[in-house]
Amino acid sequence: MGLFDLFRKKEVIQENNLVSKSDFDHSEPVSDNTNYAAEFGAKLPIDIIYGFLTENFETKAYNDALTNPDKSYKETNIAIIRSNLEVKFKQVMLKYEDMLREIDFHIQSREQAGLTDIVGLLESKKDTYEKHVEELKKMKQDLDKDELYMTGIFKSYEAGFTRGLASLSLHNLRIDKGI
Repeated sequence: MGLFDLFRKKEVIQENNLVSKSDFDHSEPVSDNTNYAAEFGAKLPIDIIYGFLTENFETKAYNDALTNPDKSYKETNIAIIRSNLEVKFKQVMLKYEDMLREIDFHIQSREQAGLTDIVGLLESKKDTYEKHVEELKKMKQDLDKDELYMTGIFKSYEAGFTRGLASLSLHNLRIDKGI
């Protein structure tokens, strides 16, 4: 094994251990190609929701306001952001359902093989997944109730859009005054 093979193996291991938003999001990324799992450290699907909720939509909204300063355009984009968040909730919930089905199979087969230590580890992991599902359900309810921590991304977009409108107005005033 050469020196370059060692580096190549390390890269493959690192790539295989990360959950990125591209694993669940097949649309164009809203901002950069941030790897949410590396940011939050858990490497679990719930990090996709947390990552989306912490995205800064101000710059996008600012540019949107400069492109089309219409209020209906802003409201449409906020509805799209909400829709994307809801899709992410569905994707993540489906992923957890698949993971829970798979872990149930492994628990059952390892119990039959008498591997009690492995069963204990699997049950612990299953418990974590179930807690994440409960948290996701609560977060979805909070989104429906417009709780502040769930609507920050919409506030971020509104702030950026308002900033863009103000900048556009200031620019137009300068042109009118010949500054």
